[in-house]
Amino acid sequence: MVLIANAISLVGAVIMVMIGFVPQRDRILKLQCVQWLIMGIANAMLGGVTGLISNLVSIVRNLWSLKRQLTVPVILVFIVLQIALSLPFNNLGLLGWLPTIAAIAFTLFLNAKDARVLKWAIIFGQVLWSIFDFSLMNYSAFAFDVFTIISSLVGIWQLRKHGQSK
Repeated sequence: MVLIANAISLVGAVIMVMIGFVPQRDRILKLQCVQWLIMGIANAMLGGVTGLISNLVSIVRNLWSLKRQLTVPVILVFIVLQIALSLPFNNLGLLGWLPTIAAIAFTLFLNAKDARVLKWAIIFGQVLWSIFDFSLMNYSAFAFDVFTIISSLVGIWQLRKHGQSK
């Protein structure tokens, strides 16, 4: 089961990398939905139900973002939804809260105008996901979590080097 889940997760991780080359916001949001669905299935197979929940709520958030603004009240609804769905299904204690915290952090900073702020939110979230993925033996996702952290740090360094924030 671990091997199959890692193979599924690898497909999602490859889509995650491909998203980096997509310039259109709407296509990015749609492809992220596919990525999160695939990776959510792998999380569920490995016993990480809160990872699946985090991914599913993130899909709904992205679909909302395709049609409407992410206002403060809407952001709060998504945060409450993350917590409310994770609470009864968390079977992993503190570890089970890591995907929820990562999704909440990303949601809070999704509207950031400064690209560095969003990249720091991504780094924070990926650190939490890397702990979660490694603990569940989702090694293919763990590897891509680490790659994402590194690439985001490089991106921040490049933005600072060139004096850009957006």
